Amino acid sequence: MAPPPLPPVTRRLVGLLLLFSGGLLGVGLLLKVAVSVYSWNTAGAQSPSALLLSVNLVGLLASGLLMRWGLRLRRGHGSARNPNADEIL
Repeated sequence: MAPPPLPPVTRRLVGLLLLFSGGLLGVGLLLKVAVSVYSWNTAGAQSPSALLLSVNLVGLLASGLLMRWGLRLRRGHGSARNPNADEIL
């Protein structure tokens, strides 16, 4: 059985917190990516922090998805698209 949907005020608060956390995560990971790129340029591809560059980039993707989820909660677009609708995507 699915839980009942959240009230609109709670949805907006949760959306704001998701936006805030995604933004902070993105800023932190951007700084880590900058350090990794700098170490890549100075020490080469074998440096330990440069090898974590791909992990940090995946984290940036996750922060973007957190912010997108937060925006959807803030705006209230919770309904799914009708797959049988005759429309151009």
